[in-house]
Amino acid sequence: MWKKKFILLVHMLLCVTLLDACGKEEESQYIVPEWEDAYKEIVRNMESYLADPYVLRQELKQVNSDSCIGYIGIHDFDDDSVPELIIGDDISIGIFIYEDGMAKKIADLYEPEVWGCINGVHYRENTIILVNNGSDGSCYVCLSYHDGEYVTGVFDEYNPDTATVNGKEVTEKEFKMRFDLVGLSRDSSIPRSRMKREDGIVTALVIDAIRQEDEYILIEDLDFGAIKW
Repeated sequence: MWKKKFILLVHMLLCVTLLDACGKEEESQYIVPEWEDAYKEIVRNMESYLADPYVLRQELKQVNSDSCIGYIGIHDFDDDSVPELIIGDDISIGIFIYEDGMAKKIADLYEPEVWGCINGVHYRENTIILVNNGSDGSCYVCLSYHDGEYVTGVFDEYNPDTATVNGKEVTEKEFKMRFDLVGLSRDSSIPRSRMKREDGIVTALVIDAIRQEDEYILIEDLDFGAIKW
């Protein structure tokens, strides 16, 4: 029983990476005076900045396609007047900050390997929540900001005794004191965006892919106010 529990916990620890804590920040290569311009460069080159821990993008034939479905938004988690950029797809989500004239990735979020892809992304109370839904339960990967630090958590309803917060095993009660998972619905769901690509570069997007009547917005014309969470 312990061996099985240990293996499950290792998978859960690996599905959240806080890069600033590990000294592995990914950053854009150029000094950019405005955070909006720095984030637009990340959006254009999003695939090169996103984690693919299980090599699923290749399997799903997303590489080099002329369009993709993903998530994009900004939110000021740490209330410093400069929002973080949240961008990703059904494989992983990257969280970026703007600092010293550059966009820097501080976290990779993705589901444990046994769960696979992301089914949906929710936002509530300063927390982003990734969800994969099973027939009798779901797996949640969360990131928030409390008391001067980013906080991550993973909770698998099939294995509630292996919940983690910041990489440390906690009880289900302790996890839910940090992250509110009750009543996630369409109202808290983040819409998927449809992104157009040319030679691997995102050139335009439709913020809500479900609304087929919407026209593509060129990345240079993107109003971040429209994707603020």
